[in-house]
Amino acid sequence: MKLNKIPLPPPHRKIIEMVEDFRRKYDAKYVVVKSSTRYPIEISLSLQDAGFWLIENQISLKLTRENAIKALEEHKEFLGDISYKLADESDMQMIYSEIEKGIFKTDRIALDPKFSIEIANRRYAFWIKDALKNGARVYLSLYENKPIGFFMGKSTGAKTGEGLLGGIFNSPEAYHQGAMHLLAGHKSFLDGGANVNKTFVSSNNLDVLRLHLMLGRTITGIRNVFVKHYD
Repeated sequence: MKLNKIPLPPPHRKIIEMVEDFRRKYDAKYVVVKSSTRYPIEISLSLQDAGFWLIENQISLKLTRENAIKALEEHKEFLGDISYKLADESDMQMIYSEIEKGIFKTDRIALDPKFSIEIANRRYAFWIKDALKNGARVYLSLYENKPIGFFMGKSTGAKTGEGLLGGIFNSPEAYHQGAMHLLAGHKSFLDGGANVNKTFVSSNNLDVLRLHLMLGRTITGIRNVFVKHYD
C-alpha cells in the first residue's frame, strides 16, 4: 500500500530534491542516503515514500584506551593465545581468498535482493585494495598462532584511529572466535598509541554488535541507511 505524499516543510523538501538532482547528474542507477537519527523523522518518512528502502542502521562505536585495557584484563586468561600481525603480500592473498568464500553475509549489499553475497564480497575486496593505496593497514588476528580473521584501519589524527573493516574467516580455527578476533584488535589499538578508536557496525549484525559492547565499545551515534534502485 502506497502512503500519501508527506507535506514536507521547505528545508526537508529541499533535501529530497538534492538527492534527485545528484541522481540525475550522475545518471546513478543505485543511490544510498544516510541520515542521522537525530534529524527530523519527516526526512526518513519522505525518503521511504519516494521509494527508498530503509535497509540498515549504521551504529557508530568508540573504544577508549581505558576500556580496551579493562576488556583485556577481564579476559586475560585468553591473552597468551591472542596476537596479531601486519599482513604481508602472501597474507593479503589469503585474505582475498577467504573473502571470495563469502564471509560477509549481513551487510546491505549482501541482503539486497537486487545484489548478492558474491557481489558484496567482491565489493569488499576492491574496497580493501583502494584503502591500502590511501594509507590503510590490514592485520591478521591470530589465535594460537593461527589466523582467524583480519581487520583494517587507519590513523585519523595524532591520537585517533578508525576501524574500517573486519572479518572472521570461514575455517575450523576461527569458529566461535569472534571475541578473540576483537581482542586482537584491542591489542593493536593499544600498541599503536592512540587514545580513541572509532568504528561502526550494521544493525543487521547483532552478534558482532553485542561483542563490541561486551568488550568495551560504547555507542556514539546511529544513522539510518536508505537505498534505491533506478531500473
